[in-house]
Amino acid sequence: MRWRSGSCRRWRIIAAYILGMSAKDRLNDKYARDCETYAPLRALDPELPDHAWRIILRYRGQMPSVQWEAVREFTITNAVLMRPRTYENARRIMCMSARFAAWVWTVAGGEMTVERVYTQRNISRYLQECMRDRSESHRWGLVRQLGTIAETLNATIAIRRLPAPHLPGRTPFTEPELGVLHSWAMTLRTPLQRQNAWAILGLAGGAGLRSHEIVETRLGDIETTPSGLIITVRGHRDRPGRHVPVMRPWDRILRRSIEGRTDPDEFVFRGYRWDEYRPRAIQTFLTDYPCRIRPTVSRLRSTWIVTHLNNGASLTVIMAIAGFVSTASLNRHLIHAAPPSVDDYFASLVEGESAR
Repeated sequence: MRWRSGSCRRWRIIAAYILGMSAKDRLNDKYARDCETYAPLRALDPELPDHAWRIILRYRGQMPSVQWEAVREFTITNAVLMRPRTYENARRIMCMSARFAAWVWTVAGGEMTVERVYTQRNISRYLQECMRDRSESHRWGLVRQLGTIAETLNATIAIRRLPAPHLPGRTPFTEPELGVLHSWAMTLRTPLQRQNAWAILGLAGGAGLRSHEIVETRLGDIETTPSGLIITVRGHRDRPGRHVPVMRPWDRILRRSIEGRTDPDEFVFRGYRWDEYRPRAIQTFLTDYPCRIRPTVSRLRSTWIVTHLNNGASLTVIMAIAGFVSTASLNRHLIHAAPPSVDDYFASLVEGESAR
């Protein structure tokens, strides 16, 4: 009986293996047929990696079959034209765009084109009707991704982004934490790694640049003056203050990043830039070379803003050099600033009153 019981178990394992292989073979056959069917779409990007194409082609939207069949070719075409180069990018583009396209097709029908689908009205209505219960961060990321797809595929389209969510991780770094970040940059193995780390710390912590501004900064944008370094800020959006001085404690850190480099067109931070989201190069670098305290650009920028607030800089000046267009953007940083002493400003308050 013991032998027969073991034999039954072995036969069950063999049967399960055979059935599993059959299912796998069927999936492979379907993938091969889809490759042949959608071969013209892959030709839109001859350099598309196999792993990205596999994700795009094997993706199956969580929706009724009739909806998926109606928008599948449109979704695949747009995903290929976005030129993803990683598993994560391909998956994110497919997930967000497929559901959105299916919703547009359901409520509006008609021909699926970028100009007709990716409109400000459709995206706003989609958020209101389908994403109302999602988190602020999810809604912000969704609009950013859909807007990037729309504007990349058609330069005449402009999608308004949502205000960046107030994340807990944006609290300023403390002095001991900044010491950890400096040690991390110094102990990276190669000169390129150290230069990239110093670029992030110097541009975000010393000049308050955002991620998309850092990845666009070139050596020619950094001017050396008798009083220190000045950054000419690049970016796809208008910025009230385009020339930002680097705070002196961070000046030498940024100088380390650019020391010995002479090509004015060379990027200060060197890394692969994905077309669909260029700042991902910074996130990838921080993931590949982790620090005990992650040196995020948002927290470094917050540290820079709060330092200026504590030093008594005018709010209008901070708004200009930080690239803010509304005083509401300062609210998330004011809560971290040290409370001012009225006594320190008493004389100026009296003088201002008497001058009237």
